[in-house]
Amino acid sequence: MSIHVTRRRPKAAAFDMDGTLLRSDGTLSARTEQALRAYSESGGIIIVATGRPPRLVLPLFPQLAVADYFIYNNGAVVVSMSGDWRVEQPISNDTAYRLHQHVLNHHSDGICIWEVADTWHANRPLSEEEKAYFLGPADQLEPLILSEQSIRELKPSKMLLPRIYDVDNLSDTFQSELNVYRLSSAPCVELAPRTISKASGVEGIALRHGLSSVEIGAFGDDYNDMAMFRYCGHSVAMHNAIPELASIAKDTTASNDEDGVAIKLEQWLQQ
Repeated sequence: MSIHVTRRRPKAAAFDMDGTLLRSDGTLSARTEQALRAYSESGGIIIVATGRPPRLVLPLFPQLAVADYFIYNNGAVVVSMSGDWRVEQPISNDTAYRLHQHVLNHHSDGICIWEVADTWHANRPLSEEEKAYFLGPADQLEPLILSEQSIRELKPSKMLLPRIYDVDNLSDTFQSELNVYRLSSAPCVELAPRTISKASGVEGIALRHGLSSVEIGAFGDDYNDMAMFRYCGHSVAMHNAIPELASIAKDTTASNDEDGVAIKLEQWLQQ
């Protein structure tokens, strides 16, 4: 595999977590942690951009303390590590409620998951098999079961559905209101407000620092990284990236299990 070399080091870089920063076992390698620290010490702004909610990033905070910003829930929540800046843009309660009704109309015993205030909620109790669709390795909490009234009122940061549902029909029905993300690594789909993505989170941070998109790098491997790749001037696809993402990347690196992020950052630091 050939690894391309970027000519100019980006002033900021956004990193997806699963399949990118993290190895397949969910850990961050010492080499990658050291490369992130070196990039930060050189003046680079580090942005962690993930579909995960905050509680599923918390176990990695000791190793990711070098980050300047975190983008959670695919852009719905953006925070600075210093705690002096936070932006939240949830799904409207009307859209969330109509999505729930749409699911029940097509699946009488259908499942909807709401992420609200860093807690996951469900429209009904879930079996252990059903929980496996949505639970991360660090998420051992039981979902809060919602009442009909709560379902009408909540404004979720994101919603999740099993991937076995008719996602194309869902995308067509809510195309003006929601982004629907298929994930290659999980048996569920994630939904976010139409105007929200990892790219919108990165753009907000760029505006805060007076940076243009061409001064920002992005690392990723999956569908929810595509908008970020289109926005950032230095998009770097992991060797394990889906073909659709690799086809729009401007750069490539080794896989997440081969320290691909560290390899690219080390190249940047040598320039």
